[in-house]
Amino acid sequence: MSDQEKENLTINVRNEEIEEFIDTYLKENTPQHLNQLVVKLIASRILVPASMNQQKKPVPCLLPGPENTSYFPLYTSKEHIPAKPKSELVLNLPFLAANHMVEQHIEQIDGIAINPFTQNLVFKRALVEQIAEAEKKRQAGGQKKKVELTPEQYFAFERKEFEFGHFPKKFFEQGKEMIDKLFEEKEQYIDELFESCYQHPRMYPYLTEEFSVMPLNLSEDMLLVQIGMPEQGMEIPSCYRIYLSWDAAQEKGRYFTIERTKEDGKWLVGEMEADLKHTGHGEIPAGGAEMQKVVELLEIK
Repeated sequence: MSDQEKENLTINVRNEEIEEFIDTYLKENTPQHLNQLVVKLIASRILVPASMNQQKKPVPCLLPGPENTSYFPLYTSKEHIPAKPKSELVLNLPFLAANHMVEQHIEQIDGIAINPFTQNLVFKRALVEQIAEAEKKRQAGGQKKKVELTPEQYFAFERKEFEFGHFPKKFFEQGKEMIDKLFEEKEQYIDELFESCYQHPRMYPYLTEEFSVMPLNLSEDMLLVQIGMPEQGMEIPSCYRIYLSWDAAQEKGRYFTIERTKEDGKWLVGEMEADLKHTGHGEIPAGGAEMQKVVELLEIK
């Protein structure tokens, strides 16, 4: 078999039914259509452009996204792959293998882009992780199981992904720029930011008035913003309030969380680092002196 014949065999992947499901979902992005699409995808093979590294091993190419994000592109057939720039090679992989690659690279990849130059469907990291977790449970149980989310489960993982993922990541990238926006635009800004991170924008459940934003000047160099989060969808973990601080002298920000715990009478004071590592700073009585605790942690002289 010639090299050309081998190449043609490798990229001879057809997924017409999946492409139809993608079109349907893009027109009407409901959880039901998403579940149908994911069930088809996890049983399929897809194409991934790649290059060769110095060790002569294939490395999938990534697509740059807005605001320093990057996405793992995959294609349902060769017709969706752009002619230029031409990749060194095209990998024929199970969809779950590609999903696993993204799930394992937490910091470098923000999600999957399916047929990015034609249909352009994005699976954000929260959904990638949900698919990976469901597949692990299916394999552990030794039985077939559909990846389906109730609306409550969907709201819960979207909220967790925002409060402990998207929001702190964007804050540590933007720093003072985000603080300024919150000082100026307040509730409108946080509401629009949260909605922009939703996998299903039509399902976004919150209104601007469900948020509260209170900017404070604690000292000449220290700014603090208290952000009240909606009560709707307050699962564990999720935040009653989030505090963003900015130290102008050190040009350093900190991200604090006031989190719901299993005990109704107690809240947890937490902190997210720039690498998205979570640290607990102890519990306080529900409705207690949370701001005082945050100020103590800031060690303002």
